[in-house]
Amino acid sequence: MLAGVILAGGNSSRMGTDKSLLTLPNSRLSLLEHCQRQLAFVCNNIFISGSQHDQGIADVIPNCGPLSGIHGAITHFEMHNSNISELLVIAVDMPDLYAEDFDHLLKMGRKNRCLCIFEQCFLPLYLPLSVDVTEYLASALKHQQDESLVKPKQRQYSVKKMLSSLQGLQIPPLKNTQLGNINTPEQWHQRCDEPPFIGT
Repeated sequence: MLAGVILAGGNSSRMGTDKSLLTLPNSRLSLLEHCQRQLAFVCNNIFISGSQHDQGIADVIPNCGPLSGIHGAITHFEMHNSNISELLVIAVDMPDLYAEDFDHLLKMGRKNRCLCIFEQCFLPLYLPLSVDVTEYLASALKHQQDESLVKPKQRQYSVKKMLSSLQGLQIPPLKNTQLGNINTPEQWHQRCDEPPFIGT
C-alpha cells in the first residue's frame, strides 16, 4: 500500500517562521494544506512528518535533515501501519509541484522497482520499502546520538547518498515541472509577490 509523507518538521530558520503555515495568496491554503490536496490525487493515505503538527510523526533520530523524517515515518509504519509498502515523500516548501508531477514519479518508480527522483532534485522521492532501505537508514543515522563520533563532513545524512547507495533512478521531470523550493522571505516574496503571511 502507498503512503504519502510530507516532510514538514524542519526548523525553518532561514524563513524565520514555520514554512508549512505560510498561506498561498491565490488559494489561501497553507503550504501544508496545498501539499495534502495535491497528494490526495495520488495517495489515499497521507502522513505528516513533524511533531509540531497535529498527528505529525516525530523524528526518532532528529537533526539529520530529510532522512530523519523518512526514518521516523518508516519506524512509525512498522509499528502501526505494517501494510504500507511504498512511500511518496515530498517537501512542504515546494508549492509548484502538483499531482501530475507526483503521478509521473510514482509510475516511473514502480515501473523500475527502485528509488526514484527527478534529475538533480532529491525531493520528491519515490521509495519502495525494503530491508535494504531500513538497514541503510539505520546505518546512516547510527552515530547521530553521539555526534562527537563523526565529523560533520563525514556524516551520511543526505538523500543523495541514499539514492547512490541503493542504486536509485533519476528521471527527467515533465515539461512544466517546477522543482524550486522556498527557504527565505525573499524567495517567498518573489514566488508570491507579497510578504510571508501566516493564515489564521
